[in-house]
Amino acid sequence: MMATVKVNGVELLERQLNRMGRPMIRQIVEAGAKAAEKRMAENTEARKHTRNRDMLESIGENEYREFLGGGSVEVYPQGDDRKGVRNATKAYVINYGKGQRPTTKRKKPNKTGDKFITGDESKAEAVVYEAMKAESDRLIAEINNE
Repeated sequence: MMATVKVNGVELLERQLNRMGRPMIRQIVEAGAKAAEKRMAENTEARKHTRNRDMLESIGENEYREFLGGGSVEVYPQGDDRKGVRNATKAYVINYGKGQRPTTKRKKPNKTGDKFITGDESKAEAVVYEAMKAESDRLIAEINNE
């Protein structure tokens, strides 16, 4: 009797991912974060939110957080500008706008933001996904060529 082994694509991918380990998963996540940083900086410049470039130059990733089966990194403007204003707060206000909703006493409309971050979510996700996939493919090819 001869032994046979059948492996489908999902099992093969799962084995490859298991061989990757935490450091490689971190590399994949960080590759996506770099793509997100670049995309956010491009959007910030395209919408001309660069009065003194403090917010633009502060776009970066926060600390890598690891959890069961993966990890995450958030990308947004970090730190404070030269006047002590949080860059993340400035980005939030520019994105969502400021002001109060009209009430019965006040008929002034809400000043809405230009959605330079949230208006680009689907395209940014695609860019991040492609960067992470490219890094994953590179790492899997590296593992298979050992």
